[in-house]
Amino acid sequence: MPHFFISYAKKDTRELALALNESLNALSDVTAWVDKSLRAGRSWELEIQREIDRCDYMIVLYSPDINRHQRGEDESYMLTEISYAKYTCKKLIIPVMAQKTTPPISLTTAHYIDFTLPGLTLADLVTAIVDEISITLFPKASDPLVEATARALAVLTEPFAWMSVPTGRVTMVDDYEDAYFGKKGESQVFEVPAFALAKYPITNAQFERFIADNGYTTQAFWTAEGWKLKQEKDWKQPRYWGDSQWNQPDCPVVGVSWFEADAFCVWLSRRTGDNIHLPTEQMWRRAAGGDKGLAYPWGNEWDGERCNNRVSPFASDRTSPVTQYEGKGDSPFGIIDMSGNVWEWCLTDYNTGNQYSNKIANRRVLCGGAWNFNDSIYFRAVYRVGRNPDDWNVYVGLRPARS
Repeated sequence: MPHFFISYAKKDTRELALALNESLNALSDVTAWVDKSLRAGRSWELEIQREIDRCDYMIVLYSPDINRHQRGEDESYMLTEISYAKYTCKKLIIPVMAQKTTPPISLTTAHYIDFTLPGLTLADLVTAIVDEISITLFPKASDPLVEATARALAVLTEPFAWMSVPTGRVTMVDDYEDAYFGKKGESQVFEVPAFALAKYPITNAQFERFIADNGYTTQAFWTAEGWKLKQEKDWKQPRYWGDSQWNQPDCPVVGVSWFEADAFCVWLSRRTGDNIHLPTEQMWRRAAGGDKGLAYPWGNEWDGERCNNRVSPFASDRTSPVTQYEGKGDSPFGIIDMSGNVWEWCLTDYNTGNQYSNKIANRRVLCGGAWNFNDSIYFRAVYRVGRNPDDWNVYVGLRPARS
């Protein structure tokens, strides 16, 4: 596997050198090394020599500072590196004109890649370097979740990412007489297989892609019950779609029924080839509470600064951008807005625990609390609400899961 050493002048090509190093190491058939630190002392010179010794090719980034010969200048080491690589180690040199200058005397006759030509990108430079050594360019196999995120982003708009939630358990306690899995006060432990959850609630801009792609006119995206209701009620878009208070592109979509949320997930699944659906209640709770079963995504104490809410002294009057509380109210798995902003539809039947989208349910589960609720109890990870699946409001949205 070819290995590159990148020689550069810190004063004017450091950023390019670091970016080039990262891009080369992202390929499957080559590796690269670049000095990322300041030089100080003999030990670092030996480290540089060792790296040159083990490289197959030296990439030299030409820039004005390469020809500074004054003793003590930071960039004088480049000529030493080139000389050691070329004459002592007999390494092949690949010169790159990073900034217009005169090549050093030792390389004046060498062919170079001209990166100063207008319109060239880093990817073009990587391709040119790889072409110099006559190998085929292949990207490294990436994390499947990274690839799935890329597929989703090819259909949706930013911000979107799949966040991994590993296998784990959730303990669910019945706080209501009509809870589905036992008597009031009883608890049950559920094993939750690994899955991924969208990092943010679905935004208006993302839901617009569903509408534009015939989401409301393609029966294949809808359950039989949902399609019937959509036709009867003449749904063509979310109920607040034309209201500027609720339709900002980076805010969560609201005014969607469970049937529309489910249809969106089926549509995204068809367009990406991934198994995408609304999360079950157990998935949602696992993602929000983590391994410790936290009361809130960020911990066990209420903190109104970490989410969009109306708990005194806070007085929210609308939804907020889905990134607004990033880094403040994140769940243990890095998922945003799992408390506040909007309630999120789950796959689960509120009364029976059924987790099939094509089964008729009188009520489906909502989790997370919303911007207009004024008691911290509603924002707890364990709090569950049941609503008729054709209900919609200014505080109800969705977040897809991937199995």
